[in-house]
Amino acid sequence: MKKHQFIFLIAFLVFAVGNVYSQNYKQPIPAIDAQGKVTDAKGKHIGWVTSDGTIKDAAGVKIAHIDDQGNAVDAATGKSMGKAAKNGTYLYYVQSGAADSLTVSNPMNGTCEVKDKNGNTVLSVHENYKQYGACALHCLQMKNEHKDMKMK
Repeated sequence: MKKHQFIFLIAFLVFAVGNVYSQNYKQPIPAIDAQGKVTDAKGKHIGWVTSDGTIKDAAGVKIAHIDDQGNAVDAATGKSMGKAAKNGTYLYYVQSGAADSLTVSNPMNGTCEVKDKNGNTVLSVHENYKQYGACALHCLQMKNEHKDMKMK
């Protein structure tokens, strides 16, 4: 009887340890879904992005758009805040006057990952919004944090 209990205990431990390692412990990240809805890491709706590059806050107020040359243009001032490249990379201006960027991966299962310069994933974006997703996230986060964006 002891032998059966021991075997049962070993089998249970193997099963339990296997399940622990298979769970996903990734930190939640902001996302843009197939309808263009932008949510923060906590799942709160913070805005919208359209397939033509218009970026709106959660109330539906236009805060920026991407022009024909790929420039992110502030809706209030008309000044450029950055450049959205064709591959989805977003080059934005920072307060020091330098530029920083977010890069976008190729689509996998309909979504792309947006990564910062350190390779950390900062956004999951539906492939329909690959070109504007990084830009939309940056604009909406800056607005929600009440930070001024560096503009040219």
